[in-house]
Amino acid sequence: MKFHRRIAEVVEDSGEVVETMRRRRSVLGEFIADQYGKDRELCVTGSGWSQSDLFPNLSTHVKTGRDEGIWEIPEEAFLPHVVGRHRYFLVTGGTRIHQLMDYLHAAGRDLSLRTCGSHKGQSIAGLVGTGSHGSTISETGAETHVRGVVLSTGRNEAIWLSDPEKPVLREEWVTQFASIGEPAQFSDARVHLGGMGFVSAYLIEVVDEYYCGLVRRTRVLPAEWFDQIERGDFAAAIGEIATDRTPHYYELTFDPFGGEDHEVCETIWLGIDTERKPEVFGSQIEATTLDVIAREAAKGLIKIPQSVLVTDNPLPAEDIEGRIRDLIDVPSLVIEDFRENASCDDRDVPRTLSQLTAEWHPRVLMGFRVDVYNAAFAVPRERLAEAMRIAQEMSCGQDNVRCFSKDFVYTVRFAKKSPATMGFLRFEDNAIINIDGLPKNFILGTDAPAAAALLQQLFDKAGIPFSMHWGKDAQMGAKAIRAQFGEAAVESYRKTRKALLGDHTKTFISPALEQWGLQSE
Repeated sequence: MKFHRRIAEVVEDSGEVVETMRRRRSVLGEFIADQYGKDRELCVTGSGWSQSDLFPNLSTHVKTGRDEGIWEIPEEAFLPHVVGRHRYFLVTGGTRIHQLMDYLHAAGRDLSLRTCGSHKGQSIAGLVGTGSHGSTISETGAETHVRGVVLSTGRNEAIWLSDPEKPVLREEWVTQFASIGEPAQFSDARVHLGGMGFVSAYLIEVVDEYYCGLVRRTRVLPAEWFDQIERGDFAAAIGEIATDRTPHYYELTFDPFGGEDHEVCETIWLGIDTERKPEVFGSQIEATTLDVIAREAAKGLIKIPQSVLVTDNPLPAEDIEGRIRDLIDVPSLVIEDFRENASCDDRDVPRTLSQLTAEWHPRVLMGFRVDVYNAAFAVPRERLAEAMRIAQEMSCGQDNVRCFSKDFVYTVRFAKKSPATMGFLRFEDNAIINIDGLPKNFILGTDAPAAAALLQQLFDKAGIPFSMHWGKDAQMGAKAIRAQFGEAAVESYRKTRKALLGDHTKTFISPALEQWGLQSE
């Protein structure tokens, strides 16, 4: 909960693209300059999906939920060499992912994003700006779509930064509504962390619509599974169900307290080749692991008085609150719900990316928003077995006594290296280990944040490099970030931020940026 006195809202009433972008340059520039003149910090949010600490108290909260705008690019805007021109769009930063997906999937366009987060309720600026990833195995984070960005800085201008490795638009067309920025700054601004000004619009490149079959199942992983994953043989890792098809996406949920022979939940997307758009599609995915935790934990809390205390591998006797939370047993609830409500074999039933991702809404209990705890570590895929062994041993404790109550699960996904300076997917092949658990403000407390903190220490001790997702509960300070990303990357980000914003760096600030040492001052 934060104390806000001022709320502003960005509302886009789209018209012709160049004229609209000129108007945005003027209106947004004047608004930011006005706030700067009144010494007001701006907190910009879309759906509020990010769990990073974005809200300075007494800031002006800028809401972008109605800032929807999507434009096709006119022919005269393109450089001569550009092919596939129908796959490029200018999209306002406040456009929600589900709105963009609906637009792309419409009949006659039949297009798709390459990847997105597990939900589709975020704004595209939030999705891209924190490096959110759908963990499509052959893709990186959502920044993979971005070929250019229009930034409003409040300095009486809008700035255009474009991908120097893949230029798309003619500069003389862009200069009708934005000043041309330094190409070298594009990588720094690609995952901007809310610190590069107001993202007015992105130039994105999408792909032709593709279709996947969905398989959800529980099983005990075979002994050779980690070896197969670490060498990138995903088809062998998922077994006979692949039937010579390459998995497009692969997610597993582990019980941290269950040991090696315990069942895991697997979600697999298998690519479907088709010469034309299918006539019949599978149903929309409605929930993910985090939604199950939010729903089932509340039910578990109600059932506590009828439960029996855990005696197998217990917590210490003095940990009364933890023993009560044990009765909720988040891993068992998640796996049971998955087995009963989510398991399916629709490998030959086509779904689009939009149908495979859930639409996220804030979780509200008695009028208050409740967030499920969610931290995410990226580690080199070739060290996943070692990392998971450490994570499991940490959870199970020593001498048959645990340190943590059963407040969380581990969820594992896979993605490629990010091209952005501050993209948290730092390794050539990434395994992402999520700690999904009870919220920090849970009435009986939670051990999930402590588990995430200890796991960082254990990875450091074992020499396993890692980085944490910016948009989630990233427990990192400036020293750790410099150690993980390198001095050169941090200073490059800070230098670009200062160059773009000048005196306005204090207008676009957040507790998270200050904690991370990326505030430029």
